[in-house]
Amino acid sequence: MDLSVQELFGIVSVAISLWATFLYIRSILRGDTRPHVFTWIVWAILPTIGFFAQLHDNAGAGAWATGSTAAACLVILCLSLKYGNHEHTTGDKIALAASLFAIVPWIVTKNPLGSVILISIIDLIAFYPTFRKSWLKPGQEHLTTFGISAAMMLCSIIAMENVTLNTTLYPSVYVVGNTVFILYCLWRRKVMAGHVQ
Repeated sequence: MDLSVQELFGIVSVAISLWATFLYIRSILRGDTRPHVFTWIVWAILPTIGFFAQLHDNAGAGAWATGSTAAACLVILCLSLKYGNHEHTTGDKIALAASLFAIVPWIVTKNPLGSVILISIIDLIAFYPTFRKSWLKPGQEHLTTFGISAAMMLCSIIAMENVTLNTTLYPSVYVVGNTVFILYCLWRRKVMAGHVQ
């Protein structure tokens, strides 16, 4: 069976997704990671919308990583209900409400690009509760998983069979968001270690 380059990268992206999910779940069950529930509610919804938008625009194997990410986020959301961080601020609630708003354009206009643009923006907004939590508790996140996930989405971009704004915007924002979050947490860990000494 001959695989195209896109299918090969699609398979690699799903394998990376499964690996990242395993590491993150293991970290949650060990008590090392306490995912913020509001962030994971949003992250269970957004990649699902992105996945269907990619399918709509014939992304092919490039959509596989987004689909597997949606499934992984749903599992992590379920775990966060029991093991996660349940401290909610007004800002967290606003981020959640804004994130849920991304579903409306998809239903009302049937325009996947509008929803992809919104979910890309909202994906970054959804990071707010996790960024806020990580300001004081930067050690409560498994950064390797975020790095692996960024690599997964890079592979998914390469795997796209139809490269359009619909198919590549969300994974591109995902890569940037994860990378910035990793750098932020590393910086906060360094700052906090300096305060301890």
